[in-house]
Formats: sequence, structure tokens, C-alpha cells
Amino acid sequence: MLALSIATLLYVVARSAAVSLPFETRPRTFQPVHESLKDASTPFNFSQYNGGALEVIYMASLTVGGAEFQVQLDTGSSDLWLDTANLKPSGTQDTGLNRSITYFDQSVAAGSILISNATFGDFTVPQAFISAPGSNATNNDTGLLGVGPPKLSKISATLNATVFNGATLLENIFAANPSEPNYITFQLSRSESMGTTSGGTFTIGELNSTLSGISSAPKLDVVTPDKWIIFVDGIIVNGKNVTGNSRFNMTGQGPTQTLAYLDTGTSLAVIPRVYADAIYSSVPGAFFFAAQNAYVVPCDTKIDLSFVFGGVAYPVHPIDTVNAFANGTAPVCFGAFTVPSEGHEPPAEDFVLGDSFLRNVYSLYDFGSFISGTTPPFIQLLSTTDASAADSEFAALSAQRNASITGTVPSTGGGAGSGGGGSGSGAGSGTGGKSGASRSTMLSTAILSAIAFGVVVVLN
Repeated sequence: MLALSIATLLYVVARSAAVSLPFETRPRTFQPVHESLKDASTPFNFSQYNGGALEVIYMASLTVGGAEFQVQLDTGSSDLWLDTANLKPSGTQDTGLNRSITYFDQSVAAGSILISNATFGDFTVPQAFISAPGSNATNNDTGLLGVGPPKLSKISATLNATVFNGATLLENIFAANPSEPNYITFQLSRSESMGTTSGGTFTIGELNSTLSGISSAPKLDVVTPDKWIIFVDGIIVNGKNVTGNSRFNMTGQGPTQTLAYLDTGTSLAVIPRVYADAIYSSVPGAFFFAAQNAYVVPCDTKIDLSFVFGGVAYPVHPIDTVNAFANGTAPVCFGAFTVPSEGHEPPAEDFVLGDSFLRNVYSLYDFGSFISGTTPPFIQLLSTTDASAADSEFAALSAQRNASITGTVPSTGGGAGSGGGGSGSGAGSGTGGKSGASRSTMLSTAILSAIAFGVVVVLN
């Protein structure tokens, strides 16, 4: 999970201009999935909580020691921690060791490492977890389950030289069920209404039957040992290809490819500044708000954007390219594909693609040799957004979102603005589930202050 405050983001982006080259994309041979098919039921009670702006998380039910927790599912981490202030697992074994996890917004999940039986869907295994009573890193959930590569686990590292089993939950599930294929899948639902709704699809070792076309999708190699990072061919903005500008030169990386980290625990996305410029700088009325590294845009902005992986273009719904928060009875909007602040340690990727991208695909994460065997781990993506249908429904979804966050009645129209292109300055910074509330407050306060001083008016 990329849990950030907007003022303390992860990395410095190279200042050089992006290289815009023509690249060939294969036609999408996979049929897009109708919205009504996305909410397949699962034994995990998979749900989405939308608290507005940056407060969107995807959760599942997990029973530990007889107590049921609602945990955020996070491909960007690999540990299980639980807020045990009000829910007390029984029959736990204390390892005598403590562990803390601190996020970039300075929220913390800390406490004793305990072991108890954990039931997740149809699977029950003994599991180590951090008991973090009263953690301030919750956001309408009672814990977090990391489903990233095992090497990322802090619990595993802490228990490595002890008699205790520090394996991740998925490692334990796959070990106890050797015939179970070692992969998980997500299809994240989209809801512009506030509150808790169905999360879409989450599975372990099986496919959603309505999305089985993913088995024919290109297998995208995972290129780092501890994160779900893959190569990106580029993006397409209003028909224009934008590629290159990677800070890395990895084995197998093409000259115009970049690195992308797929992270369900990040609500938005963090991308190189030159890519954000290509997306937003030509939007009429848009401006870069330097104090917070955020592009502020008109709320009717509609952008034609696709990401290209393995030669296949994956359209992004225009509603996912812009985010909003309330300013009284009117919304204020900013780009959902944001850039990092300067002066921070560079990470191991160019892009962090969170929910603003992942809502547009069915994604399969195959652990391969991360768990067992010699098959390299890989990711597969199946597009679930029909660009034409998304374009036509944007106005209604935008009106629904604006009404939900401001508590007003949605209007019957809702205009669609024009998309971006070209180049210019930077954009904001994405954040993930655990720091959404604090960053939302910080961003809204900063932008509203600018408005109060007459810097700009960005409301509909």
C-alpha cells in the first residue's frame, strides 16, 4: 500500500522531457464486461468503502480467533495487522516480539505479533499478525491484509530466526492447499455514491467465470522480487502516444518502456510528471497548483486515456481520471493521476497505479516462484471498460459523484469537458487507503485557501 500525505510523497521525478514515439498496439480481442457482471459474489464479503476524494478502500471479511474483522486488501504490502481495541481474538499465541508499520502520513499500526487461526473465505490456517489496538491507520476498516510478494513481509523478517511461522496468509493458504493454483484476482467495482457497496470480485486460485477471457491475456513478467511491478509500453492521451522517460534500465526493459507498480491500497495513482502534463496540461481551465503538486481541473473534464501493457491498450474511464471533494455545496476537482513531490527518496518504479487505473481491468497476480516452483511470477490484465460506453455515461456519473460528496440533488445534465494533451507542468500526488482522510483534508484546505485568496475559481 502506498499510504502518503500529499506533502510527503515517495520520489523525485526526472526533469527530462518524455519521448513521444509511435508504438503499435494490438487490438483488444477481449470483450469488455458489462457493469452488471462485475459484482460477482465471493465468500470473502468483498466490499468498497467510498468516503469521498481519497478515501476509497476495498475490504474483505477475515475471522481471526473467532473475531470477524473488515480488512483492506492491499497488493502493495504483505503483512496482516488488526485493530484489536474492540475485537479480541481468542486462543492467540504471543511470540514475545513486537512490530510496527509506519505510513507516510505518520499513521502507525504497531503491537505484539500474535498467532491464531485465521479463516479467509473457505480457507482456515494458523496465522501470524500484528495486534495493533487503537491504530490510527484505519479508515472504516479494522485492519489490513497485504497480498503482495512474501519477500515484502515485515512479520516474516521479524520471525525469520525464531521457532514461529512468519509466512504470509497467502503463503499459508497455498501451502495448506497444494492443489490450489497460486494466484489471486481482483476486479474493483466503481461507485460514485458515498458509503459501503459491493467491492466487485476477489478470488483465490480461481477465475470469475464472466471474466475468464483473462486467461488469454498477455503474461506480463513481474520484474522485482518484492513488488508487483511490470513494464508499461506507454499511454495514449486523446490519440497521442507518450512513452519513455524511465529512470531505470532493467534487464528486458525496452528503450521506451517504464516500470509500473500495481497497488490496490493506493486510491489514485502516482506517475512521472511529464505523463501528468500530457494528460492534464491542455485541459481548458486546468492549472498546476505548485504548493501541493496537484493539477486542479474543471469538474466536467473528460479525458480519453489508455495505458498500454504487452502491446494491448487498456482504456481508463474518464470518471477515474478526475477526483473531487466538497467545497460547501460545490465540488472542487483535481487530476487522479498525480505526480510525486520533490526531495524524497526514489522508489523502485516510475508509476504507482492504484485504484483509479485498476477499476478498469480484471487483474490476475500469479505468485509463481514467489511461493513455490520455478515458474516466474506474472500479471495478466483484462480490460473491463468500454471506451465508447464510458464516454456516454460520464456526465451522469460525474453528476452523481458531485451530488454525493456535497449532499445535493444531482442535476439532470452535467456537461462533459474536453480532454488533455501536450506538455507543461506537474500534477498532484496519489494516496492509498490508510492516509486518504488526512491527505484529502490537506489538499482541500490548501486549494480552498488559494481560492479564498482569489487565485482561481474551479467550480462548475
